Amino acid sequence: MTSPACCSIPAVVIQGYEKKGDYSPYGGLDKAYVVGPDPKDSGRAIVIVYDVLGYSSQGLQGADILAQSVNARVVIPDFLRGNYYNPAWLKPDLPSEMKERMLQWRAERANPLPYLEEVATIASALKAAGAKKVALIGFCWGGKLATLAGTDPDVVDAVVSIHPGAVDPKDAEGVAVPFALYDSKDEDREKCDAFVEALESKPFAAKNERKRYDTMHHGWAAARGNLEDEENLKQFKDVFERVSNFLNKVLDSE
Repeated sequence: MTSPACCSIPAVVIQGYEKKGDYSPYGGLDKAYVVGPDPKDSGRAIVIVYDVLGYSSQGLQGADILAQSVNARVVIPDFLRGNYYNPAWLKPDLPSEMKERMLQWRAERANPLPYLEEVATIASALKAAGAKKVALIGFCWGGKLATLAGTDPDVVDAVVSIHPGAVDPKDAEGVAVPFALYDSKDEDREKCDAFVEALESKPFAAKNERKRYDTMHHGWAAARGNLEDEENLKQFKDVFERVSNFLNKVLDSE
C-alpha cells in the first residue's frame, strides 16, 4: 500500500543527525543497519548497498528517509565487514606505498560478484520475515552490485542505482526488474545514456526512471555528500524524493 508520504520526504538534517535505526546481525552477516516497520506489517523491504566508504551519517539518514516515505523495512548490510576504502586514497598523487595498499584493497574487496549470493540471502531473509516485495538500492560501488543483482526477479523487485561506479551498458542486458538511474556529472554520460537505452526494450520500460545530476559530484547522495552546501542539500532532497516516489509506484504494481 502506498505511503501517505509518497510525494514528500522527512526534513533533512544538515548537522548532528541522529539515526532512527540500530545495528544488529542480519541474514548471516554480523552487522547491518536496520530501520523501519516490520516487513510482515508493511509487506515492503529495501536493501541498501553502501559505497566503498561504508556507513555514513548521510547514508543512514537516507535509509531513515526511505523507511518512512516508502513505509519499508530498510537494511544496510555490512558487506565489507568494516574493511572500507580509506578516504585518504581519494587524494591525487598518492605515495607509492599508499597506492599499493589502495590497489590491494581493490583487488581483494572491490569485485562485486562474490557479494551477489549475500544480497540474495538478505533478500530471502526479508521475504521470510514477511516482505512481499524487496527493492535494492546501490551507491557508487553498490550501484554496480545492485545492477548485477537485478538480473533475478526472484531476488529483488526493483533496482535503484545512484552515482554508480563502473557503468557498463552491457549490464543492462541482464536487468530483469524496473530500474532507476540517478547519475552525477562524474559518471560517463555516453555509457549511462547507452545503459538506459538498452533498457527501453524491456517489458517494464515504462516504469524505469533516469535523471542526470549535472551539478553534482560522484558521491553527493552518500558518504561524500556535503549537506552544508546549498546545492548538494537541494539535490540530496531531490534524489531521495525521486527514489521514494519510484519505489512507491513500483512496489505497488503487480
